Amino acid sequence: MTDPSAPTRYGLGERLREKLPEILIEAGSVVIALLLALALNQWNERQQENERAAIARSAILAELRANRQEIDTAHGKLQQIVTTLRDALDTSKPPPDRLQVDLGISLLSAAAWHATLATQASQRIDFAWLTHTAKLYELQDHFLRVQNAAVDQLSAVPPDDSVGGKQIAAALLPRFRALDQLAQDLQGGYAEALDAPLSNQPQARP
Repeated sequence: MTDPSAPTRYGLGERLREKLPEILIEAGSVVIALLLALALNQWNERQQENERAAIARSAILAELRANRQEIDTAHGKLQQIVTTLRDALDTSKPPPDRLQVDLGISLLSAAAWHATLATQASQRIDFAWLTHTAKLYELQDHFLRVQNAAVDQLSAVPPDDSVGGKQIAAALLPRFRALDQLAQDLQGGYAEALDAPLSNQPQARP
């Protein structure tokens, strides 16, 4: 016969059942804390990525502004060169005694653009803006290639009078017309990229 005054003995299963709600609450608290920590960490990472993207975008725009100044200066000189070459070919005018072509070298930078593409900052920048800016940098590269070809062509002009001024002008004019047109195209591209209203400025990706 069982003594009612004897202490009740609980088996392991019964103790686990009693502790189960407490264990579940503690486990749930840990899981929620982990999820909150992960969410906060992801939010911080996105914020940092957005800040890096904003810095990269500002650096690109500053680079384009500097390149715009270079092209604005170059365009004026190119227009003068094209006018000089046209005048040299004008049959209504006497042939020039001396043909002077003062070509300034435009140094167009792409350092900020390449640095952005080499990092993850580009992943947080609006894709449409990146695509449009890439086309502008491609146009810059084309301008630089034509400019280098023009410099090589000028360097190949003999220093003596063995070649007449009209012949030299005829050889140079197509190249400098193309260079002048590229400078105009770049000016338009810079204006579109730099003078856009704030409402049209690119936003970071969500």
